[in-house]
Amino acid sequence: MINESYLYRRKKESFFLSFFRFLRKSTKIALLLIIIGGSLLVSYQMFKGEAGVKTPLVSSNQIEGWTTTTKKQPPPPKRTADEAKRAALLAKLNPILKVNSQYSVSVIDLGIGDSFGINETEQFHAASLMKVLVATAVFEEIERGKLSLSTQLGSYDVQFQLKQMINQSNNTSWDYFNNLLGWDREQETATRFELSGTRIWGNLMTTADAAKLLKLHEDGAAIAEVHRDLLFSYMQNTETEDRITPVIPAEVKVYHKTGTFEAGIHDAAIVKHPRNPFILVVFTNGGATNQIRIKSIQDAAREVYAYFDSL
Repeated sequence: MINESYLYRRKKESFFLSFFRFLRKSTKIALLLIIIGGSLLVSYQMFKGEAGVKTPLVSSNQIEGWTTTTKKQPPPPKRTADEAKRAALLAKLNPILKVNSQYSVSVIDLGIGDSFGINETEQFHAASLMKVLVATAVFEEIERGKLSLSTQLGSYDVQFQLKQMINQSNNTSWDYFNNLLGWDREQETATRFELSGTRIWGNLMTTADAAKLLKLHEDGAAIAEVHRDLLFSYMQNTETEDRITPVIPAEVKVYHKTGTFEAGIHDAAIVKHPRNPFILVVFTNGGATNQIRIKSIQDAAREVYAYFDSL
């Protein structure tokens, strides 16, 4: 007969033997996990930075000659409006433009999205500047499937007439679109974009509305990008380049539309300054000779460009 104490000892020894075997296996597994984890950490440290840039696992004072990478800096704070500089700019514009009986200026700083100006909500006869709104309504109809660029309009197609209306300021093309769309449809576009100072009847607009419409196009918020780009292509090298564009450096892109009607001389432009793009709209009415008034717009544009160039 087997002794019970002997069996007890055997069971106890078997238990401890199994326990130590378990510990030994666990230690091997833990060691393996540590090795794998260390390898992954080294790989992560080597490749987490820019491609080809070494990131040491120790500080530079531990390894002679090692060049450490600089920690990624947070983006610079968004530029804010300098109210003193703006006030100084407006103080320069007023005496320049006072050769006109009436004048209005709107400026949008596209870098921060806000606007400032002089008499911005005063309504003027928009002259041919209203053609930008009409073109916008035409592109909307194209995007709704009611028209196409190849739709016949007069002796040519819609695309030809659009280019004529914007680039050459052709009034016959404008008439075609007014008859095709109707003033109610064109006003619908103005209302949807909250151009509160714009009235198709009477051809009235404010510089604030003209600037806002240009910004909507610049932001891609008015029409599809492909149509926006087509519109912008028509707003370069236009039939009238004697107001804002002559004082802008030749390498800087400008998209603009002028307007001239009786005593009204206007220009509205998106100026793609390399650091600080902006929108400038100037409306004038009456006063000195046209030559003097056109020069006043040039001088005002020069001051505005210098302002953005200094920021």
